[in-house]
Amino acid sequence: MDFLERNKALFAEIEDKISKDPQNVENYLILGKLYVMGGLFDKAIEIYGKLLKIDPLSTQALVNTGSIYFFKKEYQKAIDTFSRVLETDEANFSAYYNLGNTYAELKNYNQAMHSYKRALACDDKNPDLYTAIAILHQDMCEYPDAIANFQKALDLEPKNPEYNSNLACAYVKMKMYKEAVYYFKKSIDSVPDDPKTLLHLANVYSSMKDFENANLYFELALQYDENYYEAYICMAISLCDEGKVNEAYAVYDKALEVNPNRSNAFVLKANLLVSNSEFAEALKLYRKAMEIEPTSPKIYIHAGNTSVLAGDLVGAIRDYKKAVTLLPNDEQTLLMYYDTVRDYVNKKYDKEQFSGTK
Repeated sequence: MDFLERNKALFAEIEDKISKDPQNVENYLILGKLYVMGGLFDKAIEIYGKLLKIDPLSTQALVNTGSIYFFKKEYQKAIDTFSRVLETDEANFSAYYNLGNTYAELKNYNQAMHSYKRALACDDKNPDLYTAIAILHQDMCEYPDAIANFQKALDLEPKNPEYNSNLACAYVKMKMYKEAVYYFKKSIDSVPDDPKTLLHLANVYSSMKDFENANLYFELALQYDENYYEAYICMAISLCDEGKVNEAYAVYDKALEVNPNRSNAFVLKANLLVSNSEFAEALKLYRKAMEIEPTSPKIYIHAGNTSVLAGDLVGAIRDYKKAVTLLPNDEQTLLMYYDTVRDYVNKKYDKEQFSGTK
């Protein structure tokens, strides 16, 4: 039963109130929110439009409408709607904040930062705003500024696990792993059974070559979510770095068991097989990956490289040719293809010459 059906009586009640008192804007706001909760965004816009005919200056209706346009990725309509709010309410925090989010989605970083700073002038105690500013700095690779703003969000809510994790992730970007460990552990203190944060922490320990702790937290992440595909992938990569190749094979197999419809486990295990000169087995896995993701040029390139190592130039030419069709303007792929064709022709010519003079 969908949301609309489950709340049929509530919808009827609010619509009845609107029919009896069509000038009461609060009922329109309630009905619009209900439609949003039910995923009926166009209906919500319609309701907010009726409200705006009664009260053209209703900032709440405009902000809500702009937020729907943002969610629908109709960014210019969102910008126009939030800007309309600011024409009559120059200190509207929600309009500036949402306008910043919209510009950020469009990668218009200067406009986004300008909007966030205007929002900050309206309310400098909102942790979500500092988080948005931090993410914007992070997108611009300004990691010290990102850390400073993530820290401001955390100062306002010190026990918020998301804010601790955000700060930890920023430290990871700067390869400041000890600091990252500290804040991931603070996040885990609040939510000890969150597999995503446990996986983050495991990856940090792996980057530090502290494989004992890395394996501990990989196991914990999988304890709370035994079907966590990404955890198996990361654990296998970590085991490879540790030199435990056989264990890595087993973990890749577990990833494939959990989700056989993802190509990267096939590719990563195949890469590991190639490093151990098990070319035939590797090629079988690359073929399976191709079935899942037939438009990935990287898989064909991996297969081509492996065929070259195995001495199968015909197979390599076939795979490189497919990669070229997918990446027609990539010079490196073209060069591998042409070099392999040349080597094949030269080898064939030498063989024919040898046969003719024998």
